[in-house]
Amino acid sequence: MKQWDDYYPKELSIETFIGNLFGHREFLAEVFKHKGDKILEVATGTSTMSILGAWFGFDMTSIDINPKIVERARKVATAMGVKVRYQVADTFCLPFPDASFDTAFHQGLMEHFSDSDITRMLDEQLRVAKRVVISVPNFLYPQKDLGNERLLRKEAWERIFKNYKLLKSIYYSPKVFPRFYLPRAKIQYMAVITKP
Repeated sequence: MKQWDDYYPKELSIETFIGNLFGHREFLAEVFKHKGDKILEVATGTSTMSILGAWFGFDMTSIDINPKIVERARKVATAMGVKVRYQVADTFCLPFPDASFDTAFHQGLMEHFSDSDITRMLDEQLRVAKRVVISVPNFLYPQKDLGNERLLRKEAWERIFKNYKLLKSIYYSPKVFPRFYLPRAKIQYMAVITKP
């Protein structure tokens, strides 16, 4: 079975960096909505989103359970001249005091977990942050990248989030230049969640 360490590129090219950001314009606008926020990225991945936030002056922290992914991300941020605090940590037991962050976010994480694990994860993230912004591939996503993704409809996610205050629940898509191309299918789902 493919592992996360194998999924992410060993070297981050400019094409990969821009590609990771391009399809998530609406999501990133929501994450970086409030100037001066302290932001936690859960599941570092390539770290392009945390690096973008640091470029725009946000106070960024990024965690991942995999030390190799954290070290790779740290090297990329250093090479790009931005400051992101990286830490090896588990999303189910975050090593931060209550209310340490304004926002916690992740892209492509929750679809790998059961409903009960998602609730545990959200409870822990809402312990350390005022709001959580999530993005997951939805039922229109063309493939399973790692193989265990649950590609759900918005209504299924809303049932999972029923015990939280759901501020936003939408499908979104990579936008292309509409004058020249047909818009793509809305293959991502985004939610903004706070405590009830």
